[in-house]
Amino acid sequence: MAANDEEKRNLIVKEIESWRRSKLLPEQYCDFLQNLYLEDLEDRPRGVTGAVVKKIGQASGKQWFLASGIFALICFVVLHFSVFPLLLQIAIALLVTGGFVYAGMRQRANRPARGYALIGGGMAFLFGAGLAIVGLQWGWEGSGVLWLLGLLAVVWIGGGLWLRLALPQWLGWLAAIALYALLLAEYAPASSVFEVQIFWLPAALLFCWLSWFLHIRLASAGTAMFAAALVLWFMPEVYSALYEVRPEWIQMEILIKILIAGIGMFRLRKQWMEWVA
Repeated sequence: MAANDEEKRNLIVKEIESWRRSKLLPEQYCDFLQNLYLEDLEDRPRGVTGAVVKKIGQASGKQWFLASGIFALICFVVLHFSVFPLLLQIAIALLVTGGFVYAGMRQRANRPARGYALIGGGMAFLFGAGLAIVGLQWGWEGSGVLWLLGLLAVVWIGGGLWLRLALPQWLGWLAAIALYALLLAEYAPASSVFEVQIFWLPAALLFCWLSWFLHIRLASAGTAMFAAALVLWFMPEVYSALYEVRPEWIQMEILIKILIAGIGMFRLRKQWMEWVA
């Protein structure tokens, strides 16, 4: 009976908390009701912030000292990052990225959302650190950005293949697409509307075929290439908007592309959903 009473009390307390969040009752009424059903107000259900604050309050002196030391180290690295040698900057970027990815892989099985968030945080940190290194060492006028995009493409695609994750591979292909767009703008600046389509559409069709070809051997690669193919399909219009290649035609091109892609994906939905899922 005691166990049943405890379960009922916990259920009532959770219901009161839902009333508090949805504003069905004023705050003071919810506090009054909780005082009736809770023996200890520390047992009150907490949100994410409350749970974090409670865990911080329960931390030992050793944990406080360790956290303070880590925070001080992070501040030191951030403040003096610009004066570090190039190799040390690269090593720090790779070490922190590797830590994020390792923690994400450890969490992926039991807590997928947290695991993927950590992996995504590692990729975002690598991109931000790469931009900082390029800006500090070479500035933004030279070929540093091109080298950064190429490096990110190799690291993200290779890491995604090794981890068998589609998201890093897709981001790597986006980096490669951005690199290709910059090279086109540099070496083919006076392109016509027809030439811009030729530059991108064969790549979109090739990636779509590779998505089908690879999905049985490596599902993550098939998914990433299909997503990259969709980006490539609309890249002529993105490129035309960025570099002002007959901007008056862009809206019409986008509408035609959406119509063609929509009809094709609807007619072939059983096929592409099978190799992308």
